[in-house]
Amino acid sequence: MFKSDHTIMRLILALAIALLPTSMATEENTTAPADSSYVLRPNDAVRLSVYEEPDLSVSVRILTTGEASFPLIGSVKIGGLSVAAATRKIHELYAKDYLVDPKVTLTIDGYADQHIWVIGAVKNPGQIPIPAAGQLDMASAMATVGGLAEDANAKGIQLVRALGGTSTYSLADVQGANGSRIRLEAGDRIIVQRSPYVGLTVMILGQVGKPGPIGFPASGRLDLVTAISMSGGLTPLANPKKVTINRKGKSTTVDYREISQRGDQPYMLQPDDVITVAERIF
Repeated sequence: MFKSDHTIMRLILALAIALLPTSMATEENTTAPADSSYVLRPNDAVRLSVYEEPDLSVSVRILTTGEASFPLIGSVKIGGLSVAAATRKIHELYAKDYLVDPKVTLTIDGYADQHIWVIGAVKNPGQIPIPAAGQLDMASAMATVGGLAEDANAKGIQLVRALGGTSTYSLADVQGANGSRIRLEAGDRIIVQRSPYVGLTVMILGQVGKPGPIGFPASGRLDLVTAISMSGGLTPLANPKKVTINRKGKSTTVDYREISQRGDQPYMLQPDDVITVAERIF
């Protein structure tokens, strides 16, 4: 009933309510279905029914934005709300501008697939179903895909929520105590970024077993002793006291033997460093 008929209808309703039993007179004009506590998700289908307004009855699917479109009131964000809360919201919108005391019923017409995605630099990327118990945490999801790939950025694990919002975690965050507390919802995506160090190198020249480029590890941490070891170590002709690191045109000469003996203070390298091991002078 539209608001042009407000006055007449209010008189009729007042008389009808006065004649009803108390328990019926206090009943709200929204219907709470059996699944009223269910939280609506993207891709769920819902059916709206409005008593004595058949033109307003419709079945719609909730978009990834959490919105669904209804006659007259247009797009309404109901994703993330319980069925009961969404019903109240729709009731209020119709009552505000269009209908007098509308009797609104909202029910589930079809459930969205209950899964999340893990993509990017992981060992087995793909879709993971949410268990029947309805709970899946980030630590379990990462374990299910076999963990990070070798080229993963361990500090660049993004969680993109189906209902909006993005958070970034490190592998330590996920595997720590808080990882099991990061609950996932249907439609969420975990995106593991590739390490920015993949493909970068340092160059080892001079008196080493295998001169040439050494790939930088995905972790971004490479020290001088490790790099020379990866290049086959020093040759018998090497001068360990004269190892030069050229970084962006600036050269630094260090004593390799001294550095190798102080294991707690490694000499850290950067991508594109050029290390030259001098030859001994007999």
